[in-house]
Amino acid sequence: MKKIKPLQLKLIIVAFGLLILSACGPKNETTVTIQTKASAMGPFFAGPNSLIAEYAVNLSAIEGLENVNKEQIKEIKIKAISVHLNKADSLNANFFSSASLQIVSSNTGMKTIAIKNPIDTDSQELSLEVSDEADIADYFKNEKFSLVLDLDFLEDSYNEEIGATLVLDLNIKHN
Repeated sequence: MKKIKPLQLKLIIVAFGLLILSACGPKNETTVTIQTKASAMGPFFAGPNSLIAEYAVNLSAIEGLENVNKEQIKEIKIKAISVHLNKADSLNANFFSSASLQIVSSNTGMKTIAIKNPIDTDSQELSLEVSDEADIADYFKNEKFSLVLDLDFLEDSYNEEIGATLVLDLNIKHN
């Protein structure tokens, strides 16, 4: 059996260490906030009613992701989601018993990403409980996706239209 010289052993150890470091190399992590407006036409009847928001994906327009392309996105986890009801609609959160938010695109199925049940506030802002497991990276690899906000009305509302601003705080891992 051939003996390995100390210099060769050191080179093997250094090469192996570099291989491990490059395989486990640090991924970039960016926290961003995106906003979009959801709306629906009335009248609205007691029970679930959906507001829809279309989001056109443009990573270069998101602060912190200007030089990131869709292929570099590895994971997108949701840190927080809030719903801000339009003041002009004269509706508070106490008009609803529950809320849920789903995401869907033409290439990716619908996934529930946040809920609030029961609603226990009378303000015009709701903080939804987000799914810790939900990874929404595939939706950001499409041209656009839709957010569907289901509000469960306690009673009929004859508003012609209602709207809300959806605010999503995201943690994005990318190369």
